[in-house]
Amino acid sequence: MANIGIMSSAYADHGNGSKLVEGIMSSTGLKTKQQKKEEGRQRALEISMAKQKISGNDALAENTNSKRGNRQSARHGARNQDRHKHFARWILERFPHVLEDCINAEVDDLNSCTVEATTTKKTTQLHILDVAGGKGELSARLSLCHSLRVVMIDPRPADIESVYMNSVVPKLPNKWQTSIQDNLQQSPTFVQDKLDKRFSQLIMPFTSPRASPTDEQLEDCYQDKTLDAAVRDASIVVGLHADGATDAIVDAALLYRKPFVVVPCCVFPNLFRERYISVPIDDATDGSGTSNRESVESQYSNNTPIEGNVLKEKRVVVRSHDQFCTYLLARDPRFVKEVLPFEGRNMAIWWDGK
Repeated sequence: MANIGIMSSAYADHGNGSKLVEGIMSSTGLKTKQQKKEEGRQRALEISMAKQKISGNDALAENTNSKRGNRQSARHGARNQDRHKHFARWILERFPHVLEDCINAEVDDLNSCTVEATTTKKTTQLHILDVAGGKGELSARLSLCHSLRVVMIDPRPADIESVYMNSVVPKLPNKWQTSIQDNLQQSPTFVQDKLDKRFSQLIMPFTSPRASPTDEQLEDCYQDKTLDAAVRDASIVVGLHADGATDAIVDAALLYRKPFVVVPCCVFPNLFRERYISVPIDDATDGSGTSNRESVESQYSNNTPIEGNVLKEKRVVVRSHDQFCTYLLARDPRFVKEVLPFEGRNMAIWWDGK
């Protein structure tokens, strides 16, 4: 019986030892996972800090010690949720005449987030033409935050009041949010009343005018008289990620001699096959992975010398975003290219109309 007790005790000790070994192994494995996670967070943080240093974005640096900041820093992709706010401010800084041309005469609590406003009146009621405005956040900011007259063109109707209350107001300073809520308590239609005075939408696609940019006669450039008037009375034509309407904005701006700014996004090379740019032959590809140098050389026999500028540059179809920006910039020597202060597709092509 004593032997049985000893053996049982030995097995018990062996079991405890096994559990101890398993516990040590489990602890070691857990520590390794934690180390890997920490290393991953540190790498993501270093990448985020490097991007922040380039873009000058100090807001993210203040939150890097918080869990939310770590999650944002590890996120792959563009943080461009505030692109409409930054774009609206950039427009008013780059084209200061817009404030004078399009300011609504009535200044109230709703435009408190505007930059310096002016109440100078003009006989002609000009407006900002927001082409392919989508849901309408840019128009909401320009019309309700900056008290400017805006005409938006998009084939889909936009609920500007909803966009303003749900997407814009929560990002405003608390004192302005309180002011807006007080005004809404006094008048539930307060926001809509302001929109009725400052905003309108043409529910239609925006296309290129029928006349060419070199024509002196500007009569009947658009069959739709309302669209024609919207372009004529525009102080500036803007297109933030206007996609298929980007070329049309440039065409209209050149023809009507209007200042414009476009921020290209999607290229749609299969829909716009008439876009070409000239590139150095070594940088060109035919879409199959074969360089255009090889493609051109293959057209000549070994006994035929290649002379002149045949291999210096070649026209290629615009397929990438960079090529699209190059194509737009090359349309007129007066055009300017500028990087805007937000992430993502932030390359602007603009002209002051002069």
